[in-house]
Amino acid sequence: MSASRPSRRPWTADEQKKLDDLTKGGKTAPEIATALQRTPQSIYSQLQRLDIKRKKAARRLVEIGLKAKGK
Repeated sequence: MSASRPSRRPWTADEQKKLDDLTKGGKTAPEIATALQRTPQSIYSQLQRLDIKRKKAARRLVEIGLKAKGK
């Protein structure tokens, strides 16, 4: 018999806003996990996903800026 895996619960916009606010407030992953009723690992994973998205968005803005300047 295989162990059942907990189902992945999608992040809501409200949870993402709270995650951002708590992170900016200096809370740790375990503290945020308790506040959002998630696991610390899910907090780390979501922060990593958001960081990757932010870096891609920033890179696109730089590329658009360079194209606008004709470089």
